[in-house]
Amino acid sequence: MSETKNPINTMLKLALATLKKHHKYYQEAAAGVYVPEVKALLMVLVETESILIEKIQGMLYTGIVEAIDEIGEVELLTPDATPFDPSRNDSDPRIFICNKALEQEMKAYTFFLSIAARARSEVISRLYEYFAYVKYDQMEKIRRVCKTL
Repeated sequence: MSETKNPINTMLKLALATLKKHHKYYQEAAAGVYVPEVKALLMVLVETESILIEKIQGMLYTGIVEAIDEIGEVELLTPDATPFDPSRNDSDPRIFICNKALEQEMKAYTFFLSIAARARSEVISRLYEYFAYVKYDQMEKIRRVCKTL
């Protein structure tokens, strides 16, 4: 007997794969960075990704009704994806890491928002808006730390 695919679980697994990829990147980048501010930023991003990964894994296990209720309404703002001084990318690893993290979060933000806009389900739309909101917040954290470098 074949198991019917649940479209919500499929969408959650897609988000989970994206977040795990980011988590791995931030962990690896943090291991190779020696500037305290950048290392701290990367560790905050690792922690944020971990929290979201756990939340999605919980949704896959128990369902998403409670999670949707917890999320409530989110206000989606347009993030500033302007890179930090690209001319320093090759000469300053701190700026390279900041720009790479900003680029990665912007791609995820855009990806999650596009799924939210095309979702046939209000539940999936709200869920992916929340994921985009978290990515926006991460971009703001990146900006706060990196503008001081």
